[in-house]
Amino acid sequence: MANKNIYRKNDRTAPSKPWFQPPPPLGKDRHIAIIGAGIAGLVTALALQKNGYQVTIFNRDERPMNGASGNPAGILDPHISLGKSPENVFYHAALFHALDYYHSLDPDILLVKGLTGYPARASEQQRFVKFHQQNHLPPEFMSISPDGILHFPQLGAISPPRIREILAGQLSIRNGKAITRIRHHQKWHLYNDETECAVADAVIICCGADSISFADIPLDPVRGQITLLDGGGLDGGVNTPTGVLCGKGYIIPPVRLDGRMTIVTGASFQRNDRDRSLRPEDHRENLANAGKLWPEITSRAITGGRCAIRAYSPDHMPVCGPLPDFPKYHAAYEMLKHGPKHQDYINAPYQPNLYILSGLGARGFLSAPLLGDMLSALISGTPPPLPEAICQSLHPGRFMIRKLIKGK
Repeated sequence: MANKNIYRKNDRTAPSKPWFQPPPPLGKDRHIAIIGAGIAGLVTALALQKNGYQVTIFNRDERPMNGASGNPAGILDPHISLGKSPENVFYHAALFHALDYYHSLDPDILLVKGLTGYPARASEQQRFVKFHQQNHLPPEFMSISPDGILHFPQLGAISPPRIREILAGQLSIRNGKAITRIRHHQKWHLYNDETECAVADAVIICCGADSISFADIPLDPVRGQITLLDGGGLDGGVNTPTGVLCGKGYIIPPVRLDGRMTIVTGASFQRNDRDRSLRPEDHRENLANAGKLWPEITSRAITGGRCAIRAYSPDHMPVCGPLPDFPKYHAAYEMLKHGPKHQDYINAPYQPNLYILSGLGARGFLSAPLLGDMLSALISGTPPPLPEAICQSLHPGRFMIRKLIKGK
């Protein structure tokens, strides 16, 4: 028989993957600090708050959702991929969860309703056709035209400022309070340089590409720039799109932003680039890609732009869960290179009550609501909203486990 920490090779009661077993739940009414006030931090805080925890968000900026979540408009677009891989299953579930979540905040949360997906090349057109044939989405959510263009009448563009207004009003957020380091001594101590800012029972690292300052997780910063165009004077005729257009890039048709009709298009993609200054060449690239979707857009005047840094993981899946104590984690599972049944394995060694939610890439608004609920369930010990295999595909320790299995 296995004791509570060690599983024997032939023990039928042992979990199949002890390296992914969650830590014990955190007692209710404890204080949880979240580092980062993007969409992921806000939805996670609200989920935990509803689950009985005291939550404080620490935000380095002067207002929430000022980084990768801060664009004036965002899109909810499906993950168009074939098969039942963990990635596909996750994003399929996240799409419907996000739609329900945002509509519960505000039934009129969509700035633009309707989204059309254009294949960028012949191989992608074939994938779109197969995606439709395999019924990945219900018929009322998706249709296809003879040329392989997909139509999603219930998706479209959402309003991040409206989402921020609703969520921030329900949460405790300390704006302008950058956390530069954390230290555990009985509880977690959070510091801005040498000044202690707070003490908490648990910490969630939720600050996008800056999460690598606190956790040894492989995340790449990716620069993304959007272009804002004058949307005035368009009468909504046959040449003006009424819904979001997605291909190599996207177009959000004219919406009222800060008192003027504006078209939003983007976004550029530069890996390992943290420069947030606007670049004319990126505006030109955005316009060139947009022109393939709607040729008339190239005549519209540029009125502005915005740049933010997103975080991507090597397998393009978010990172969500308890943070391993990596030296102990490596020592515990080093023998995986000989196969999972080679020896006895202990339960996963974690840093005490330390969690991470990052690597959402360009699909933060799509994936954050489901991930926030999943992390809240994991911390509280309640049933997660995703199957165990999908939770494991999001686990922060998966990258090290894969390397150990390969003998690296």
